[in-house]
Order: sequence, then C-alpha cells, then structure tokens
Amino acid sequence: MRILWFQWRDIKHPWSGGAEIYMHEICRRLIKYGHKIHAVTCWHPQLKHFEKIEGYTVERVGNDLTYPLYIPYIITKYIKYIDVIVEDTSKIPLFTPLLRMKTSPPVVAIVHHLNRDIYFQELPLHKATIAYILETLMPKLYTTLPNTILIAVSESTKQELIKLGADPKRIYIVPNAVDISTCTQAPPENKNCNPTILYLSRLKAYKQPHHVIKAFRKLIKSIPNAKLVIAGKGTSHLRKLIAKTHLEHIIEVKGEIDNKSKIDLLQKAWVLVQTSRKEGFGITVLEAAACKTPTIAYNVPGLRDSIKHMETGILVPLNDIESLTQAITTLLLTPNLRRKLAENAYRYALKHNWEKTARKFEKIIEELNHE
Repeated sequence: MRILWFQWRDIKHPWSGGAEIYMHEICRRLIKYGHKIHAVTCWHPQLKHFEKIEGYTVERVGNDLTYPLYIPYIITKYIKYIDVIVEDTSKIPLFTPLLRMKTSPPVVAIVHHLNRDIYFQELPLHKATIAYILETLMPKLYTTLPNTILIAVSESTKQELIKLGADPKRIYIVPNAVDISTCTQAPPENKNCNPTILYLSRLKAYKQPHHVIKAFRKLIKSIPNAKLVIAGKGTSHLRKLIAKTHLEHIIEVKGEIDNKSKIDLLQKAWVLVQTSRKEGFGITVLEAAACKTPTIAYNVPGLRDSIKHMETGILVPLNDIESLTQAITTLLLTPNLRRKLAENAYRYALKHNWEKTARKFEKIIEELNHE
C-alpha cells in the first residue's frame, strides 16, 4: 500500500516524544512488509526538508504555526498516488477527512490522548481555546465521515473518544510497545548501590516534574542515602526549584540524553516515577519494565493502562504528594515487593512488542482500504 502520513513532528525533531517513536517504529516495519510511506512533518531549522529514514520518506514543511496550512496542498499533490491517509492528532486535529476529494482514500487518525485542559497549561489562551474546540469536534466528526476510523493507543483513550461522541465501532486499539532487544535486562547487582529514583520525561507543565522533587524532599528524611535522577528535554527551569531544596548534592539533573544513556539509567534505577496528569499509554513505563524497573505513577488515563497496580507497579491518586511519597518509600524499603513488581513488569513488557503492534496496524489499514 502507498501511505501518506501526516505527523506534526518526526523521530528526528528536537522535541520528538512518544508519538514520534510510535510513528517511527510502525513506519520502519511497514516498509519491511512491502508498503511505501511518504510522511509529511513540521520543518525545523536543524533538519533537512527531505530525508529518508529507514526506508520511508520524510518531507518537512512549514513550522509549528504554519504546518496545518500546507495540508490541503499536500493532499491535492499526492491524492492520485496514495491508498490511505494516516493522520496523527497529537497536537491538534488536521481534519484531513474533510480535505479529501470524492474519490478519496480512507483516513486513519491516530489518537494518543486527548489534551483537553492541558491546552490551557501549555498554550496562550486564544490558541488553547481554538485547539480545545477543534479537539472536541474531532471524535464524532471523524467517525461519522465515510472511510474514516480512529486508532487509540489505549483503552483509556478509546473511552475518552467515546465520551466525546465517537462511534465505538470505528475505534481500534493499537497499543504502544517496546523494543526488548535495546532494553536488555540488568541483573540485580547492576542496580545502583544507593536507592535511586528516576524521573524520565519531557518536562512539560502537565507532566508535573516538580511533584517528584516534592516527594523526594519528604522521603529523604527516612531514606537519607536515596538519590533522585531527572532526565529529559527542558530541565533548565527545574534547577532553580532544586536549588531551593538545598538538595543539589543528591538530585542529579541530566537534561536531554541519548537512547543508550536512557537505557543505562532505567537499568540502574530502583524505581521510575511518573507524575503526569495524562499519557497516551506510557512508552517509558514499558521501557522501564523491560529493564526490570517498576514504576510508580498517578492513577490517570494512559498510565493506568501501562501499569497494573501492585502487579507491575504502583498507582496513587492524582496530585496526592503524600501518597506518592509513601509509595516510593515503601518500594525502596521493601526489596521483596520491588523484586516481585520488577519480574511481573518484565513479563508484561514482553507482551508488548513493535512487531505485533505494526502487524495489527497493517491489518487495520488493509481492511479499511478494501471496504
């Protein structure tokens, strides 16, 4: 099949994240299965306008503000040569189903999670309002239009879409996955000697990285040899907060890291902590699980899909710093529980591989193309 894929960012974008990993892992496998993919993403000064990435073509246009304006032109340009359109809705919906001609190809829209009030945390009021309205309209409209389906990465995301009026029969779940081969499990002796808490994520407002710092400040009283490692894009503003705690000597801020360093941190950490208000599924949770590192997180959409409470990790109420502190403390001080969760998490990660995810995605788009 010939696929035209719209994604705001691609895997090489400086601010790429879980949605871009999802795209890349599926695209590079679809290429191996014999499909052709032309991806259109947002241009960035550090990137080329055209590039080949593991077999699929990436064309970069516009910028974060103007990217949507190019979509009608791109669809008109390629409409005769494609079998299916894939649209990632991670930022705001592009409404590609409305831009098709009468003899148009089917559209598959990928939804990692609905941003809703997160827009108002991350964007100026006027932009947030527009984005919120567009996202509200998308689920029902997309599943009403012919030859259009939604792909959710988790059951939580599917339920959010249904609440906004999407037809459940037009929603398919194709979950995130992990590459076990790059997350080779570390034996217990390779864990750090001192209790180590890892926070690994892009440091956006809705991910609430300051919560793990607050929890760490409390638990250090009962576990004085504990250490907190923070890694991810956008760590600069956290340094001021850490300075106020006077714990710079036991809080290490690494900033942006490469994949090898990420896996090394996940292997050596005793526990991963996620304080996000919402996720699509949580690729980092699966990567930690593949390294036999359990995760403690808020019980929110996406994270409750990737963590099985008291089986592969621990879920605590949203924004409850006391419960978060207690959960981390308990896990650090209870080696038997930590080992049990780590082993279960590893077995859970084994069930989520990209090959299975890509094959499921392929089956869905092929069936849609033959409707």
